[in-house]
Amino acid sequence: MSNIFLLPPNLSKKERFAASWEYLLENIQDLGQEFVDFLTQRSGRRSSPFVKAVSSPFISSDVQPDLVLECQDFDIICDHRLESELSKHSLEAYFILAKFQSKPTYVALISNSYCLIDAEILASEAAKLYYLQPRDQINSSMPYFCWQDLYALVAQREERLAHEFAEYMHFMDMQPWQHNLWGELFINPDVARSFSDQWSPTIDYLQKLEIVSKRSGYSALEIVYPLPWLQLLYIYAARSIQHNDLQSVSPYLVATIWIKGDESDHIRAFHGISEQFALPENDAVIVEIRASLADGLWMIKTGNRPKLAATYYTSLDRIVSTDHEQMQQNLLAFTKVIFAHAKNI
Repeated sequence: MSNIFLLPPNLSKKERFAASWEYLLENIQDLGQEFVDFLTQRSGRRSSPFVKAVSSPFISSDVQPDLVLECQDFDIICDHRLESELSKHSLEAYFILAKFQSKPTYVALISNSYCLIDAEILASEAAKLYYLQPRDQINSSMPYFCWQDLYALVAQREERLAHEFAEYMHFMDMQPWQHNLWGELFINPDVARSFSDQWSPTIDYLQKLEIVSKRSGYSALEIVYPLPWLQLLYIYAARSIQHNDLQSVSPYLVATIWIKGDESDHIRAFHGISEQFALPENDAVIVEIRASLADGLWMIKTGNRPKLAATYYTSLDRIVSTDHEQMQQNLLAFTKVIFAHAKNI
């Protein structure tokens, strides 16, 4: 990438980030070397002089790496995860790609939050040969690298370009979450499990209403058929979101409304919705609701599969607390107000 200003306008969010990351490393060679050292040293391998970075290189028709770091002695294929989780097969495909390169090649995965990797893959011979897995004490519970650690690497540089890229990373929700108790929620499964425990009063409250709910994933709550037309209310913590017009700031507590596919009147009621309101129990917590990004497309789709009609958002900073009882009350209040708001639409 010789001119960042000539990037095609139709690039995806992921492609634009990779091209911009390449541009930064191309213009600050020392940072490129620091990046290579960061990946190799944390995975217990020798480093090598950094040569250049190439975004979206064509190596194979089956797999498209986000970035390749070309070094004197080896190359590193970087798979960027911004919002989506990792599927089992994509990592294996990168191992196969690395195996058939003429130059020794490693694979590094960098994520914004949890990625689910099969333990068999991590224990495989291919992983031992090609996978750069962190083996030090920094975020050691995650078998891949975190953007928030690279954010610190970029932010400490003195160059203006690095400062501007750090702002870009902040916009992409890659900065560390500065909370003295819950700051590692998205990178530490133990912290996530502790967060999940805070749903207990909400589950008890719903059980008294004869509404089925259960913990789901790392830190989410799944509420099944709280209303005859509402098939699923799913509440979870998120680093990143797709809507960009919110006053709420990262990270977020998110609630998604999934309506039965044949309930067209209820689906239509959420069409184009955009509102905000405060929790009655805590007016410092502002909840915003936005229609599904698919929005009116649901009107022309047939079938009984549940439809994502709308999503509620609030800043997670306003919900969590070092006082577990207060936090549990906030989670319950958020659930109650979402349920009441959806019921009255």
